[in-house]
Amino acid sequence: MQIAIEKLPVLLGALPTTFYILFVSVAAALALGAALTMLKLSRHTVPRVAATVYISFMRGTPMVAQVLIAFIGIPILMRTWFGMTPTGSTNLFCAVIAFSLNEAAFFAEIFRSAYLAIDKGQIEAAQSIGMSRVQTFWRVILPQTAMSALPNTTNMIIELMKNTSVGLAIGVVDLMGMAKQVSYNTMGVGQTPIFLETAVLYWLIGIVFMAVSGKVTAHLNRCDRQTATVRRRTGGEHA
Repeated sequence: MQIAIEKLPVLLGALPTTFYILFVSVAAALALGAALTMLKLSRHTVPRVAATVYISFMRGTPMVAQVLIAFIGIPILMRTWFGMTPTGSTNLFCAVIAFSLNEAAFFAEIFRSAYLAIDKGQIEAAQSIGMSRVQTFWRVILPQTAMSALPNTTNMIIELMKNTSVGLAIGVVDLMGMAKQVSYNTMGVGQTPIFLETAVLYWLIGIVFMAVSGKVTAHLNRCDRQTATVRRRTGGEHA
């Protein structure tokens, strides 16, 4: 275990790369996932079918295959379309693209389920009192969709945090990539405690995310109950 303790600062030094991949991928995936949700709910056949096929493909194929396709394909596109020569950071860029595209498919299904769970009577009520479609979205649809989707979204973010280790396949030096480098540098000596230590770090990060999600969900539920109470009291006074 001594080698694991000695190499802990080295492993911690790779955490910024892991968090960079995670946060950038999640931000891009949230935006793309919302767009895919709208396409999936579209009344038009072509965008709905296109979104369905995309979501099915990304959810039904291995993450490592998607990462390798991005790693091989993106440099070719860079050279062919833009005349750019891939650099040493291309593998990190390809990993972010692959993770973003994959996670967006899962977010789209989460958002769609959350939207369909909203009582459509609330939307009709909002429109009946003169709210525009934009106001209805921001004041009725988005808050309830976000609250309903948050637990599953958090689970997918934790899943992505673990899946960032797949970047190892294309040479990304994140937490898992650094653990592999350390293991090679020590000629395999102490590799079991090193990888165990790495697993514990992933586990602790997941616990933090779950705790933050739990706090946010509890806060949103409390606000929702308070709003419902105010509405009932207001209705009673008017009655």
